[in-house]
Amino acid sequence: MATTTFNGPVRSEKGFAQINKAASTGAITTRTLGTKPDLTSLTATVVATNATLTYAANVITVNDFDGDVAQAVTLPAATVGTIVVHAQSDDTPTGTNTLKFTCAGSDVYRTGSKMESRATGTVQTIDTSAASETILTYTPAAATTNSLTHGCYLYFTCHEKGTWNFAYDLSTSNLSDTGAAVWS
Repeated sequence: MATTTFNGPVRSEKGFAQINKAASTGAITTRTLGTKPDLTSLTATVVATNATLTYAANVITVNDFDGDVAQAVTLPAATVGTIVVHAQSDDTPTGTNTLKFTCAGSDVYRTGSKMESRATGTVQTIDTSAASETILTYTPAAATTNSLTHGCYLYFTCHEKGTWNFAYDLSTSNLSDTGAAVWS
């Protein structure tokens, strides 16, 4: 196929996809590109640790989750164009209670979504979401070494009704080697 060059912005209402074709079988695998959204059109709100929260669409929610109390966050309905951002503003020096992100209604996470997990310290794994999974759970260690800490972001974007795409910016410090994540 020929190379195409554009002069001006390229726009899409449902994201951009890259396909890979297996040489041996011809099977096509689709990847959604650009799951870390542009934040310029979003508003921001600060919330306090609470047992249950419902995040709003198109908002950066600055959350001081510290692991001392379990927190269940419900995402808004996954409608095309919706962006939700969790901005972590605290560390978890003493808590090991979970932070759960649950899809609303019949919404799901995109199959194959990835999340870094360090359940046993320096041993890193990547947990991958399976079909129809609706919950992402993060369990911190009672330490200042968690990968989800001050200044980290979790991004939830919707390009297809009912399906959340997920991306993250966790700590890159060599001291941030704890905190377990799992899809369910």
